[in-house]
Amino acid sequence: MNAGMAKRAHLVERALEAMGTSPLPSPAALGSAPVVSVGTAGHRHVPEAAERPAQAPPAAALQRLPVIPMARLQEAGLAFAVDAPGRSKLMEELAVVQHQLLRGIEPALGEARAAPRHRLIMVTSARREEGKSFTSLNLAASIASTASQPVLLIDVDGGASSLSACLGVLTEPGLLGLAADPDRPRETLLRPTAIERLSFLPHGRLLESAARTPNPSALAAAIRSLAAALPRHVLILDTPPALSTSDAQALASIVGQVIMVVRAESTQREEIEAALDLVEACPVLQLLLNRTRLATNDSFGAHGEYGAAKHA
Repeated sequence: MNAGMAKRAHLVERALEAMGTSPLPSPAALGSAPVVSVGTAGHRHVPEAAERPAQAPPAAALQRLPVIPMARLQEAGLAFAVDAPGRSKLMEELAVVQHQLLRGIEPALGEARAAPRHRLIMVTSARREEGKSFTSLNLAASIASTASQPVLLIDVDGGASSLSACLGVLTEPGLLGLAADPDRPRETLLRPTAIERLSFLPHGRLLESAARTPNPSALAAAIRSLAAALPRHVLILDTPPALSTSDAQALASIVGQVIMVVRAESTQREEIEAALDLVEACPVLQLLLNRTRLATNDSFGAHGEYGAAKHA
């Protein structure tokens, strides 16, 4: 077994050991391939070559499109109040994940000669119903609101229960239109949200003039173009499950980090290994455990909740 395979085996073993009973690991214990629990939430309602950055669309241009309201974000799965006092358990858990991700991103932010892939984060899973869209939305909102970093959340999935569907913009222009027409002004596609510094690119409908649906390579080119045009943005991609389509595999080669969401006590080891094999082109692979059962004495995040109650 070579070094890469040994590291992969260790990653899967850590996930399996943590399923169901693992408390959230401390930040000091997180290595290059951490396993992080994000609690029990996750239900949603359905309504490397360096590139020369292009000029980012002005903030005023983004306001031409309607703002996605907070109510819609909450219906889609936003699980914490951005302006609430104190810090909830979920916010503490997101902070651990966020810190790990930003360590690999911050040196590249705003650097004209830095490869865009360093600011691209792909969130996927082995199969559906693992919580990847919930994770994508809450992580993007957390980075935008607490790290004061502009974030573009991109829906690469586009399914019936995708973020675009939940946010009510499934039929609006988006990623598919940009992939089919790379010259289309980006400011006509990016949707501002009620969360400052967070914008959203819907999956989008296929343009009538398009001969066929853009292939994964065209989607990758469109995303790379966006990253180059927005040199200070973190781009989070909510992709289809790795074992369902080829999109995650195709995009793994252009992103700097992959978060593989694993549903505790549900996802099988063989599925995790197969999904990781498909995205191994990405240099940084991380597992994130979702919907774990917490022990009664688990107190991670309790200090923040205590502070919130105290100031209520």
